[in-house]
Parts: sequence; structure tokens; C-alpha cells
Amino acid sequence: MNDSKIEQEMKKEKWETFKNIKRSYSYAKDSKKNFIFYLISSIMLCIIGAIIPIYSAKQILNLSDGLFDQLIIASIAVFGFEILRNTTRFIAGINASKFYRTTLKNIQINISSEILKTTSKEFNKKSSGYFIERISSDSGKIADIYLNISDCLTEIITNCGILLSIFILSKAIFFFYLIFLIILFLIQKKKNDIYQKNDKIYRKKKEKATSLVTELVRGAKDIKVLNAEESFLKEAKDRISTAQEWRYKMFLTNRKFNYIYNNIRDILDFSYIVLMLFLINKNLIVISTAIIIWNYRHQIVYTLDYVGMLMEYIKDFNLSASRVFQIIESDQKEQFGTKNLKHINGNFEFKDVYFSYEEDEPILKGINFKIKANETVSFVGKSGSGKSTIFNLLCKLYEPDKGTITIDGENIQELNKDSIRGNISIINQSPYIFNMTIRENLTIVKSGLTEEEMIEACKLACLHDFIMTLPKGYDTMVGEGGVSLSGGQRQRLAIARALVQKTEIILFDEATSALDNETQASIQSAIENMQGEYTILIIAHRLSTVINSDRLILIEDGKIKGNGSHQELLKSNKSYQKLYELELKETPK
Repeated sequence: MNDSKIEQEMKKEKWETFKNIKRSYSYAKDSKKNFIFYLISSIMLCIIGAIIPIYSAKQILNLSDGLFDQLIIASIAVFGFEILRNTTRFIAGINASKFYRTTLKNIQINISSEILKTTSKEFNKKSSGYFIERISSDSGKIADIYLNISDCLTEIITNCGILLSIFILSKAIFFFYLIFLIILFLIQKKKNDIYQKNDKIYRKKKEKATSLVTELVRGAKDIKVLNAEESFLKEAKDRISTAQEWRYKMFLTNRKFNYIYNNIRDILDFSYIVLMLFLINKNLIVISTAIIIWNYRHQIVYTLDYVGMLMEYIKDFNLSASRVFQIIESDQKEQFGTKNLKHINGNFEFKDVYFSYEEDEPILKGINFKIKANETVSFVGKSGSGKSTIFNLLCKLYEPDKGTITIDGENIQELNKDSIRGNISIINQSPYIFNMTIRENLTIVKSGLTEEEMIEACKLACLHDFIMTLPKGYDTMVGEGGVSLSGGQRQRLAIARALVQKTEIILFDEATSALDNETQASIQSAIENMQGEYTILIIAHRLSTVINSDRLILIEDGKIKGNGSHQELLKSNKSYQKLYELELKETPK
């Protein structure tokens, strides 16, 4: 039963390796010629590696018969083979490097693309370290597999040629080495099995550590302000220590097996000397033959090292492939329809929409509302009432649990990505600013952006004058997350970034919350200038900033509690009256 189980696992691993190599090869098609040249070169290396020791062994036997002249010719032939092998290895290396470069590039680009397709819900479950490890580390191990397998197989076949040459010279020594190789192979296999088991655990621990270190770097400023260095470092220490303890455990296991392995190799050397003396004494081999075989002993044992490395590479490759293809082939991807709307007017409707981020924790509870094209509508209510969730559903960052959302009468589920996100710009409360120049932050969202369009958007966002005070102007680097900018400057850059897209629908999610009163007034004026030309939806914490909207929709506990103008709600809606009175009390006189 155990033998059957082992056999099944071996078949499963072989099939998994074949499947993963086939899948990963699809990323190397751009470098098909390099792969073919590399494959031909590798086959030639295998043939040359096998021929040289066999040819040399036959000439040694001829030397025993006194054919000295033939040995000189053989030496020249072997020299020629070695020059050919070096040239072939050089060609193989060049093509392997090109092949690796193309494969790695395509895998990393594809996995980056698939990560961007991953649903927001799935993103919330994973850490940033989870995705970073797969792009940076696992993809490299996948691209490496072709070179690693070829190198190992070349050495293994070469050493098999040496074993065959020993068989020609002395069958007794051949079987002696064969028995020891089997023993060493079993030790090597056991070591690799344990190592791979521990490596799976280590990778998970390392992933958690990488994730926290990423947060430590990105959030360094907030950590300092919160005076949380000590607790953050403690957590980092715990995660890093746990990861390194597993790494130490892996290498300790290796050390133990290597200790046993090396001792058996020493026994092999000693036993060979004893056997060699016995065979010489019995006139079964001559001293010259024994010395030649003795010089080959390390290469014979190295065969197992390469077998072990090959097994390790394959298991490592399969583990990395499973992690990468888990993302690439995941069913947790955003789903869009096929219907394309090049231009939309901006009519929206939510029909009995329910949504929850977590089970049994509903955020929206059957909301219904309509928005007309070119209307300015503001959503108001306490924090956590579900206002931002409406925007997330409208941009299809999340899927409603129940209900229907339509744009211009079309079900959002039937529209393709460009119809939705290509026609909607959203400006968040905490926008992410890319670690690029100001110019690149703007041009990355719209290819072919002209200088005039860029300056116009920045002027409208009240940012142009500030940019012109910078030494490098629009070519100023803003740092990771826009760290070199103030909160208000980051939001104004985000507003400019949205404006350059020139979409018919603009969503403002607390977009002016970090601005000073003067700048907020300017942005407010800019928004008012756009009214009537764009469909504008605004989420605002302060009612004073949105009282001039065409309509206000009051959200309370995931339900709509009011819908009308500021004056209408102030007259007839008690919930809105309380909200407005509370703001008046909190506003400094």
C-alpha cells in the first residue's frame, strides 16, 4: 500500500512538472529561436559529455596493449572535443540568458496584469507581501527552470558516460560504485523531501514578514507620528524571527543529512582503495587503470549532487508555479460584460441594491435612487453609513449581493470595462499618488496628454501655481505615495489627474477634506463651474460644501432616509435637520 502511494505521488509530481513547464513555456514563445538553439546546444553538450570518457576509456585499454601512437591521436581528439564543448556551452549560455530574460519579463507582466484584474474582495484578504513575493521571487524561479534542468541533465549524462567508461575498464568497480550511488541517492531524496516540506512553511512565514516590512517602509511617517515604533518593531521582530527560525530549521536538516552523506562518501573513498588494492593484487586491473578510475571518483559522486539539485529545482519550480498560476488562473477576477458604450450620458439608477463586505454585516440594505445626466448630486450622512460603498459599486470595484445598477438604462453587469471605468473619474479622500514625477502622474492616466491639457487641468485643480514654484516644475518627483506633498497638494494632484481624463461622470469622495478653506473654496468654485456639463456625484462630510447641489441623498445605516434639495430636506426631513444642526454646533464661530 505504501509503495502504491509513493508511486502515485511520483506520477502526480511528474504530471505536475510537465503541466507547469508547458504552462510556463507559453511565456517564452517570443524567444522561441533562442530556446531551439539552447536545446540543440544542450543536446550537443550531453553527447560530447558522454563521448569523451567512453572514448578515453577505450584508448586506455589500447594503451595497455602498447598502442602509444593511437593514444597521442586520441589526446588530440579529446582536446578537439573539449574546445567544441566550450564553444557549445558559450552558445548555450547566451541563448539561455536571452530565453530567461524574455520568459521572466512575460511572466512578471502577465502576473501584474492578472493582479490588477483580481477582485477588490480578494485583494482585501491578501497582504501586499503575498503579491510582491509572486512577482519578484516566484516568477524568477519559474523562468530559471529551463536553464537549471538543462545544466543538471548535461552533467548527469556526462557522468553517466563516465560510469559507462568504468564499466568498460572494470565491471567490479562499476557495480561497487552503483551500490554506493543508490545508497547516497536515497539519502539525498529523503533530505529533499523534508526540505521541501519545511520550505512551504518558510515561504508563508517569509511572506508575512515581507508584508509587514513593506508596511513599515510605506507607513514610516505615520508610525513615527503615532509613536508606534516600539510595538511595530516588536511585531516585525516576531515575524522576521519566526521566518528565520524556519529557515534555520531547513538548513539544520540539510546539515544533518550532509553530515551523514559526507561520511558515507568518505567510506566510499576508503572502500575503493581497499577494492583497488585487492583487484591489483589479483591482477584483475593494472595500476594505471585504477588511478584513472580513482581520478573519476568525484565526478561519479557528483552525479547524485546534480540529481539532488534537479529534484530540488523541480520541487521548487512546482511550488513557485503553483503560487503564480494560482493568481493567474484564479476565478477571483473581475467580471465584465461585452456591451460597449463609447459615450454615456450619465444617467444612473440603483434598484433594490444590497451589499456587504463581510457575511452577516450588511452595508447597503435595499437602496433605490435615480440620477439624471448632468445632475450634481451629493450623498451625505454619518461615517460608515455606506456612501463610499455606492461609489465602489458604481465603478464596479465590488459586485452587489442583490439588486441591479444601471448606467443609461444598461445593466452594469452587461457593460465592458471601458464603458464603465473609461467614462467615470473618481477622486478619493486618500488618493494614491505614484512614486513618479508630477507630469508622469498625469500622463500615466491619459496617453497623448498635451502640455496645454495638463496645465489646464492643474489650473482648474488650483495646483499649477504651486508646481511652478518647484525647481523642476512638472518634472518634480513626488516620492512614494506623494510623501513630498502635503495632504491638500496630494488631493489637488488627484483632482487634476481625474480632470485630464475628461470623462462625463466625476465622483468626488471627500475630495476636499484635506484642503484649507481658501483652496477648498477654489475647488468648490471649480466644481460649480462644471455643473450642468458633467454628471457630478459628491460624498461630503460637511454639508456646507454641498448645499448648492441639485439634490442631496441622505444615507443612514445603509438605507436612504432623504432625497431632495437642501431646503426641501431642511423643511421636511428630521434626520437631515439633526445632521445640519450638529454641524452648526461644531462649526467654530
